[in-house]
Amino acid sequence: MCGFIAGKNIDRDLSKYIEEMKWRGLPGFEGYLKFKKSKMYLEDQEFQFAHVSLPMSNLDPDKAIQPVMIGDNPNLFVGEIFNYKYFGDYATDQEACSDLFWKEGLDFFHNFDGFWSFISVIDGEMIGVTDYLAQKPIYYREDIEILASEIDVLRGFGPVTPNKLFLSNVMKWGYDPLGNTPWNEIKMVPPGHYYHGGEIKKYWDWSRIKPGNLREDLLRAVNLRLGGERDVPILLSGGLDSSIIYGLIKESGRDIKALHVENGEASFAEMVCNDLVKVSLSDVGDREAIAIHQSPVDLGSVKPQIAMARKLRELGFYTVLTGDGADELFGGYRRAKEYDSQHSDVFCELPYYHLPKLDRTMMRSTIELRAPFLAPSIIAYALNLPWNERNGIKKVLVETFGDIVPQKILDRTKRPLKTEDIRMNPLESRKKNLEIWRDINE
Repeated sequence: MCGFIAGKNIDRDLSKYIEEMKWRGLPGFEGYLKFKKSKMYLEDQEFQFAHVSLPMSNLDPDKAIQPVMIGDNPNLFVGEIFNYKYFGDYATDQEACSDLFWKEGLDFFHNFDGFWSFISVIDGEMIGVTDYLAQKPIYYREDIEILASEIDVLRGFGPVTPNKLFLSNVMKWGYDPLGNTPWNEIKMVPPGHYYHGGEIKKYWDWSRIKPGNLREDLLRAVNLRLGGERDVPILLSGGLDSSIIYGLIKESGRDIKALHVENGEASFAEMVCNDLVKVSLSDVGDREAIAIHQSPVDLGSVKPQIAMARKLRELGFYTVLTGDGADELFGGYRRAKEYDSQHSDVFCELPYYHLPKLDRTMMRSTIELRAPFLAPSIIAYALNLPWNERNGIKKVLVETFGDIVPQKILDRTKRPLKTEDIRMNPLESRKKNLEIWRDINE
């Protein structure tokens, strides 16, 4: 949910820049604050916090509009903390995050199940905290002190030059595994890290997250992500992962709308749900997809995700459940049969390719994506599995959830969600994407 821009000693009105990412929230839910804070031995520093909210846990504008003040400390929050009610009588997750940060410190974030960007000021310097996989990214400029939810909004604050390493990596792999952006001057806060006064520091420690019972933990993650004040549908691909999520929902006795993008697998999805809303890819072009993604990365699944997000908004939804993350965690890709790709899949491909792509494509249509497999306890469980339990066949998922998934889906081979041009000739597609991106940014 939401989008933000925040800066220190910026000689422009940052409230105007929220318009450049207005799709990340709703009209009438914009907030802005200009304030000064002292830094030892220096004059007061001037800060600006601007935010647009897409409320989920409380739709009251008085509760949803940010910044939120804790004492004399202003705070911005982007994302969702699904278990925030576990920690006290809070009206919203943003209120819980802000209050617990100041009461308990950053280490307390290890108790959260969700995804977040959190911004405040400590010792006269901005602090920007991202979650364990940077599901809600924070971008910043190196030449001035400014943070934002999206890359393009930062381009107007000074010169930018193309990052040749990023562009070369995209041509080679389809994305950049180092966490760069297309511009040398604009960086991304890595997952589980925070920005403070221009420095990047790590705070997340996976050894703090203890694995539990996979079925119980995933059921809890699903039920938490069905909460809030808005109806939640599901994207049902016809594959194992989303079928597991749908099966757990039905097992709980709940009903949910299911959407399916046309990918030649409708017959499998219909084994799980016979009342699918089917989505066509025909109206999403390459140039539009690259402009939305703000990067020349592979468009194999970008265009399907844009199409699904638009259909969700057309149907009146603002959030959706998916099976994302299971392939990276449990060895669903073909490469996992050849070698143990898990750490690269989880800590490079997810935070630096897959999750930013989902954030930008879905939020462009004001849709918040919720992925139960990316709950911290599920990730910890998968990270503790030996390779022979996740070497290309998702053995653990099949054994744990086989009773709620049709046998034909359990037996089938994974077919990644990709457009045909990426399947047939990925290098030519990447060359074309790079040319389009350069044309857009000339």
